[in-house]
Amino acid sequence: MSFQQIVADLPPHYNDFATELPLEFRVGNESVSPLVTITAAQAHLRLLAAFDKLKRDVYGTHSSLSEEESNEIPCDPHRAWVVFVNRAVHRFDQFMSGKWTSDFPGWSEAAIPPLDVIMVWHTYLLNPRTYYEDSIRRTTPFARRLAAMESMPLTLIASLIDSTTFEVALPSAQRESFFESTSGLSFMYSTKTTYSDVVSIPCPCCNTINPTVHWITHEGDEEGKGTGFAEPGFVHQCDWCSRKFNRSMMGVRKFCEELTRRRALRKVFFSETLLDPMTGKADEMLAGTLTVRLVRRINAVFKLDNKPCSQDEIIQEAINLSKGMEWNPQELSVLIHQGLRPREKYHVYDEQLPRVKRIIAAYSLPGYASIDLVAAVLRQGSFIEKMRELGWLEFSHFQASANQVTLLRAIARYHAFLDLIAAKPGSFLVPTVDIVSYRKVANHKKFRLIFL
Repeated sequence: MSFQQIVADLPPHYNDFATELPLEFRVGNESVSPLVTITAAQAHLRLLAAFDKLKRDVYGTHSSLSEEESNEIPCDPHRAWVVFVNRAVHRFDQFMSGKWTSDFPGWSEAAIPPLDVIMVWHTYLLNPRTYYEDSIRRTTPFARRLAAMESMPLTLIASLIDSTTFEVALPSAQRESFFESTSGLSFMYSTKTTYSDVVSIPCPCCNTINPTVHWITHEGDEEGKGTGFAEPGFVHQCDWCSRKFNRSMMGVRKFCEELTRRRALRKVFFSETLLDPMTGKADEMLAGTLTVRLVRRINAVFKLDNKPCSQDEIIQEAINLSKGMEWNPQELSVLIHQGLRPREKYHVYDEQLPRVKRIIAAYSLPGYASIDLVAAVLRQGSFIEKMRELGWLEFSHFQASANQVTLLRAIARYHAFLDLIAAKPGSFLVPTVDIVSYRKVANHKKFRLIFL
């Protein structure tokens, strides 16, 4: 047999080092174009590296304080990071709910917020059901902006981050002005928080703005004892009504205000009622039924008439409702149970229904999001640390075309995992770290339309 015949009989040769992605991946019954590209993956790694550097900067500034600074600033780096994240979430809320001069202007450098706000937004997007529901269950400026910003422009953001140092470029005057005019806050954030730094917080009992609520207190030097707004034991005595309030009271007030706006014929669906738990699709008919049940129960308990609440009375009625519930999450839990299951008796000590647990969790904290963004960002920080330890944040490593094979394989594995999800609906599947990282890069809207 000749050499040519031997070669012809050999199995086909496959290149072990793919150089590009296929045009389509098979996911379930559909063929989809790649949800992640090499460019987006590299941009995302650069963004994660910038988040990691931000955290290390906060740790670093609190590890080398002078004796004079230590009298004004806590020395514990971990505590400092938790406080920083609390402030970042507040800045995100202010930016997303602030008064924009017009509709979302479209993506350009001028529209990109500061890195700390991007970090919170990025984490919010990692919870696609909550993000999507919060963007459609109301018609507030916050909800409209969530919808407008449903897909993060990774390559644009990454272009503002140095690929070697991961330092963020200084903002243009337009970018700085857009954020500051929208949020009412400075574009530049501080990595340090002093005991004298304050924030303006509305009292849930009388709606008066309290402009001198401290972020941290000296009591917080002892773990679990701080009463500042960025500390676990937050409590503040209102400057006007003298009533003490905490985060859970603010959460009850948030629920009461949404209910009152619904009574005023505004578009309001309560959190965890609009999306089908199995499919993730919006079901306004079911949500409307659940919302009406809750409104009817509360109307009956507090002897409210069925006439619509006037627009001018929304705030005062929300205050009165909150007072009637004594700003107590347990009382709210009972009312929600009785509203959703009117034929079943329920007591405070009874086990909560799964949906009620989720609703109560959504209204256990202040802010516009139906998720604890502080806790979510802190969890994401732990994941980013693991990525750094594995070498995935060494951006230069993936610049050489030979090393990009790792990214290509990870992207292919990510799509294979999505195909597994489609084949095993309802199963609890745990991806590996490389796969998890690409779920975070995928086009959020496209991912939601296919899987949620």
